[in-house]
This record gives sequence, structure tokens and C-alpha cells, in this order.
Amino acid sequence: MNAKDIAKSYFSRITCGHRNTVLRPDLSTDLSQRIDRELRRLVEKANHDGDCIINIGNGYYRPIPTDPVDALEYKQYKMEGHSRINKLTLKEESMDMAFNNWAKEAGVEIGRMDKTAS
Repeated sequence: MNAKDIAKSYFSRITCGHRNTVLRPDLSTDLSQRIDRELRRLVEKANHDGDCIINIGNGYYRPIPTDPVDALEYKQYKMEGHSRINKLTLKEESMDMAFNNWAKEAGVEIGRMDKTAS
């Protein structure tokens, strides 16, 4: 089996509830690192396609809305995502400022930075 097939095997075991988590592969070998990357890709794609799979460090699972632990961990997962978005936005704003200052020093006119172009 290759990394994709093994990752699909992990993914197929992801079920509902924090008591039924699927742990990420041990990252001690190159193969297990490739499996982990592929598993993360599968989870990301599933979430973009309408699934809801989370991992806040204790394994992958689909949170059950009526389970207080699952609901709390889902909220935590979303907060971590928002934090990453905010940090990325601040980094991009800082980079834009530096880039625009360098352009100004070089005498180059830079139009408004279009955030949708990136």
C-alpha cells in the first residue's frame, strides 16, 4: 500500500464523537509523514465539500452537536482557525507596508493592492 491508500484507510475510520477519535500517524518515518500529509488533505477536502471533521490535538472526529465536549471542542477548533486568519492578515498587512515603502523608495507607483489577486 502507498501513502494515499493508507491515508484513505485512516480517513474511512473517522466517525462521530470525541470518544471515537482517529489518531494521526506516528511521524517518525518519511512514509508516515506522507500519510499524515495526505490524511490532512483528505480532511481538508471533506470539510470544503460539506463535512465537519475536527482535530484539536486528540485525534480526528466529527463533532456531535448535542455532546457538550464535542460542541466545546468544535468552538475551540473554530477559534484556532480565526486566530490563524488574523495572524496571516496582520503578516500580509506588514508585508504590504514594507513592499509599498520599497516601491516608493525606488520611485515606482504601486496601485491599490488587490487582495483577491493573490
